[in-house]
Amino acid sequence: MAASLVRWSFKLNSLRSAAYLGESTLTRLHKEQVWRSISYTACRYSQDSVAEKKDSVPEGTLQSGGALSQEFVYRERYIPITRHSIIRHLIQNRDFLSDEEKKMFPDFALAVDTALVNKYNTILQQLKVLFDPINPDKDTVKTREWTRGEKLDNEFWLLQQLEDVMDKANFHEMPKEIVHQYLAEHEAREGVKVSVDPSRYAVLRFWVLGHEIPEAHIPFLDRLKDRVFQRSPRKPLEYYKRVVVAIRLKKDSKLSLKAFKEVPATRLEMLLPDGTIQMSTIDKGLLASTAGIALFGVLAKVVTVLASLNVDWTLLLTVVTGVIGFRVWSQYKNRRARYLADITRLLYFKNIANNRGLLTLLVDRAEDESLKEALLTYAFILNSRPASLRNKPKSDFSPVILGGLTAPELNDQVEEWIESKTGVQLEFDSSEALTVLGDLGLVSEKNGKYHALMLEPAMSILPRPPDSVIGRRAKEEDIAEGYDRDEYLETDDEYKAEEEKYRRYGWF
Repeated sequence: MAASLVRWSFKLNSLRSAAYLGESTLTRLHKEQVWRSISYTACRYSQDSVAEKKDSVPEGTLQSGGALSQEFVYRERYIPITRHSIIRHLIQNRDFLSDEEKKMFPDFALAVDTALVNKYNTILQQLKVLFDPINPDKDTVKTREWTRGEKLDNEFWLLQQLEDVMDKANFHEMPKEIVHQYLAEHEAREGVKVSVDPSRYAVLRFWVLGHEIPEAHIPFLDRLKDRVFQRSPRKPLEYYKRVVVAIRLKKDSKLSLKAFKEVPATRLEMLLPDGTIQMSTIDKGLLASTAGIALFGVLAKVVTVLASLNVDWTLLLTVVTGVIGFRVWSQYKNRRARYLADITRLLYFKNIANNRGLLTLLVDRAEDESLKEALLTYAFILNSRPASLRNKPKSDFSPVILGGLTAPELNDQVEEWIESKTGVQLEFDSSEALTVLGDLGLVSEKNGKYHALMLEPAMSILPRPPDSVIGRRAKEEDIAEGYDRDEYLETDDEYKAEEEKYRRYGWF
């Protein structure tokens, strides 16, 4: 049954790839939604099947095609549209806000953002203080000596706080077992075997965001070959939109923090500074056999010479097998060089930020996600009021009159709304947003239901924004960054074209 499910998924992928061109954006979003639902179900089924066959498949091994023996399956929490687009969608929606409220809502969003900036700025300063003694890029004058124990204490508390920031930024941490499986010995697409020994690392943690299975366009000739040779269509590559790594080798005293974009799921070992590259099993066998034949030819020639017999076939056999062996060795060296060149390109073109600069970026991302969650939570609770109160934004009503939503109702409504705008099925957790809005006095809870303060009274209790944060974030820049999933859909061809562009550069 598992095999038939996989074949069915591949057939669906081929159909949607063939019909992809010429479709409207709305149709593409609907098909993307269906595909993500099927992909999620297939991953879940694969995980259950693997659990049943755990004894037959060694843990830490890779199956054919580069698929892990245990899938890393999770529901995305990251909201794949920008704050700018969320505000635009809420204002354009007729059901959420009255005409007067639509004029006030951008200023309301700025005021909430100002309150969150003050909160997260304190967190950022704490992270910087903890990271300072273990920063590998520190450029200030050392004013005191830190013992190894003090550095380890700073590292521990830094990772504790960083874990909380990553959770608020809607990243998912990879379980240790999954990380070890990704780093176990496997064959890279260049044809070499690569592996990383996790025991050499004192700290080795991965956080990921944005699990992408982009649209795959299979050329006609490739589809024809698949039919002629009865091969299964190639599985589309999986990418992580963002990957954050925290690493420290056992002999080091400094902690390295690095972030990368659009990393293939099966190439995480490239992000680490220490690993092993070996010949593939086929190349090893071919090289060993040719070396054995060549050695046999040399020995046979020596024996025939000593016996005064003129047999030239042994010399010919030695030369031929020697040439084959040299060819196999040179191919391995070329593949190894290509793999190392790909590592260089990945580290250069896909690196986003490092160390202290990355801390600033992550705190900013956490603040951004908190703002988006708060705006959606407030808007949907406000939208639960009776229609008769929509044109009275200046009034203050009791919770009984305002209606309200329970937390599960709120989560379901936001998830459906985001899915309708982006085609992405995610898990929305309103608990953090409800806490933030409650601390600001914008939301209250009674009898299990949450009620929102009307917009104008809410504006009066919020801090005044010093400047337009949203205005500084141009829409075009957001789309280029790949956040706006309601307007920007990646395809497999786009990822390949980008990789081909990077391959033009390097040390040749």
